[in-house]
Amino acid sequence: MRQIPPPAPPPPAPTPAFGAVGVCTVWGDPHIRTFDGLRADYYSPGEYWIVKSNDVHIQGRYLPTRMTSGLAVTKIVAIGGPVLKGRKLLIGPRTAFLDGKPILQTFPSDFNEAGLLTLRLDNVGELLQKGRQGIAKHIVHINIVDGTAEGLQIQVNRWTQPSEGDYINVKVSMHQRPGQDGHCGNFNGDSVDDDRLKVRERIGKTGVPTEELLFETKTPVVAANRPNINDCPATKLDEAKAYCRAKEGGKLIPSMACLVDFCFAGKGFAATG
Repeated sequence: MRQIPPPAPPPPAPTPAFGAVGVCTVWGDPHIRTFDGLRADYYSPGEYWIVKSNDVHIQGRYLPTRMTSGLAVTKIVAIGGPVLKGRKLLIGPRTAFLDGKPILQTFPSDFNEAGLLTLRLDNVGELLQKGRQGIAKHIVHINIVDGTAEGLQIQVNRWTQPSEGDYINVKVSMHQRPGQDGHCGNFNGDSVDDDRLKVRERIGKTGVPTEELLFETKTPVVAANRPNINDCPATKLDEAKAYCRAKEGGKLIPSMACLVDFCFAGKGFAATG
């Protein structure tokens, strides 16, 4: 009897079409150096897309601290999406959670799940913000398996100075994904369209929609009856910062009220505020 050969094995899954490697850094209140090299400043509280692609979901929660005069800083970074196989990782200035369970609870410490991710908490790594020299470093290093040789790498620098309030800096190193966007830009080789106003036109002005949120709750984005500082063009906002610093006695971080008044009502109105 003639033997029937076994069926051929299915072809291997196609390798994802990744592009070049890039770095995006988020620091301060918060300032962002996009993958394409543009500096963009975002100030309003809320939860926003830092990186949004088909497989990588990175969101930041921006809130003020006692030293930022109402301007927001990055308080927590949330990571999820298909690259984490539906899992959810949250890193803040003092805590870290994977699917709601605390991890990295001692210093230094390690955590890993084979084939998914590795994390390390230690005092080794570059500073991402000026003025941090001499302060003890607490840095979370994250490497997520994403089909590339390097993996998706995220560095989180934790700062908990009592005089400043708690916040974090974030650095994302990854291969470009088709169609990605967020506050880190669309990584298309053109820094012009990473301008804050253009990014807001593409991904929305009210933060991450509730149905896409990696956080449990959503922060109101706009105060009632007040313009949103994120709608102030970058050049005018630079003028506002210089004017308000001088008006308020040379303080490093001018007040949100002065910036809004200058941007949307003019210098004369800000002078009487």
